Amino acid sequence: MPVFIFSGPIHSGKTSNLLDWSSRQKNIAGILMPDINGSRKILDLQTKNIFDIECKDVVNAKEPIIVVGNFYFYAAAFEKANLILMNALAQKPAWLLIDEAGKLELEGKGFYPSIVKAVVLYKQDESPGNLLITVRESLCDEVISFFNIKEFKVISSLDALT
Repeated sequence: MPVFIFSGPIHSGKTSNLLDWSSRQKNIAGILMPDINGSRKILDLQTKNIFDIECKDVVNAKEPIIVVGNFYFYAAAFEKANLILMNALAQKPAWLLIDEAGKLELEGKGFYPSIVKAVVLYKQDESPGNLLITVRESLCDEVISFFNIKEFKVISSLDALT
């Protein structure tokens, strides 16, 4: 199966659209990074558990922080999200969703380990299902090249998946 790249401009509603779309899917796993009450969270699509990834009080943070532009993220949240993704890969869901591959992943950080493993797994002829990765429009070509994704389909609407 090809890798599906859901791409669009920054703040164009990609994650919101994925929240709605994913709620109607069966056998879906992975993570979304919705903005809830002005702060980025991680949503585990299987358990529906939500946890903080964005640190809003950097001065008083008691754990390692990763800086990406104007955002501050908890390093431990990335570790937890990668564990969720690795466990999902082992379960071979019909859909594995990773929101998102961005600047951090292009530096070998963030969701990088999970994306590398997922791309390798989904390249195989007997891949378990479909891989869907969110990528902002301006980084799409760079992400495809960096992760050596050979068979892919870039979509700008989730209607293309039905």
